[in-house]
Amino acid sequence: MKKELHSRPTPRGRAFWYTERLWSLAAKLPVKRVRIDEVKEFDLDCWFDGQAPTCREVAENAKRIAAADLSFPGNLSCDGRLMDGGHRIAKAWVAGAEEINAIQFSQDPAPDFYKGEPQA
Repeated sequence: MKKELHSRPTPRGRAFWYTERLWSLAAKLPVKRVRIDEVKEFDLDCWFDGQAPTCREVAENAKRIAAADLSFPGNLSCDGRLMDGGHRIAKAWVAGAEEINAIQFSQDPAPDFYKGEPQA
């Protein structure tokens, strides 16, 4: 099975973190309540790379949302960006929640690797 990744553009190129490693690093951090409306990525395209999704791709994500385990908190970077937990946030929102449990790194862990050209 393919390992899940979080990525974002950085000055060194696109940085990638394995989500399983993020869970391990976040395990001892305190959990806090975060308003879903404050998670900027909830209103961004984090799953479809700027392409119009097919019905199958929407259904695949709906399946992942339904299976999401809300007992695990979302992971936020030191500046509040979502690093892991989009499907859990979506499930909580669909259920009518206004807040989710999350941990926030005080300092972001080093990426597992970089790809591509540096971003300006």
